[in-house]
Amino acid sequence: MPFFSSQGATLHYQVFGHGLPLYFIHPPSMGAATFLQQRDLAREFQVVLLDARGHSFSSDGIGTLSIAEWAQDIHELANVLGHEQIVLCGYSSGSSVALEHALNWPERTAGVVLTGAFPEVCTTLLQKEFETGIWIARNNLNILLSQMLSYSNSKTKQHRDAIAETVKGTNPLLVQSLYESGLFYNCTWRLPQLTVPMLLVYGAHDWYVHYYQYLFYKYALHAPKDVVLVGNVGHQVPTLEPDTYNAVVKRFANDLQQKNRTLPS
Repeated sequence: MPFFSSQGATLHYQVFGHGLPLYFIHPPSMGAATFLQQRDLAREFQVVLLDARGHSFSSDGIGTLSIAEWAQDIHELANVLGHEQIVLCGYSSGSSVALEHALNWPERTAGVVLTGAFPEVCTTLLQKEFETGIWIARNNLNILLSQMLSYSNSKTKQHRDAIAETVKGTNPLLVQSLYESGLFYNCTWRLPQLTVPMLLVYGAHDWYVHYYQYLFYKYALHAPKDVVLVGNVGHQVPTLEPDTYNAVVKRFANDLQQKNRTLPS
């Protein structure tokens, strides 16, 4: 199992395939097991999966996990792997990490795929979801959370078991830290600085985050962007509609390579 060191933590990662590096960033608790079905993209690209600190085999480090710290960890991994430019694929609040990386290191970011994304939490329903996550973590209810997340994010027993096992083993203090950081994270005011290509992916039934498309289009004025609505699914596009999600990511990555001949293929 490969590991690397970043900001006092020893972090577990996996690499599959060759070509343009696609870094997949998971939501709180779920770990890299979230993207079990994205390994199929390794037939054409290099798929990089990272377990955030306190998740799966990654150590706790200094005992905190914020959006900014996680973005820094990803940047350090790109340095370790020698990746000059990467595509960041964030799922849910993992998209905030992708945005933070793109804003801090635009020269190292080829593009971002943001699924169920929000540049800040400013709607009541989304705020309540974060507060629920904080309450579950604070009360150390990992078993309850493992059942909720594994069943809502899987179509097969193999995937359900992989997610459940990861959630059960997470450090609840770090999960709480990440939920708290995500609740108060706000990069809306920085979106005018964003220049990298952006793909926004939302489930057609993911009503409680549809509003946030408006913020991206209003403020990310200098970032080439597109939006894809995936039918018959809510928030869990990468896990419940993996074939469609993978096809969308593949098309975006291929377009990046065609427009930028310096990217690996």
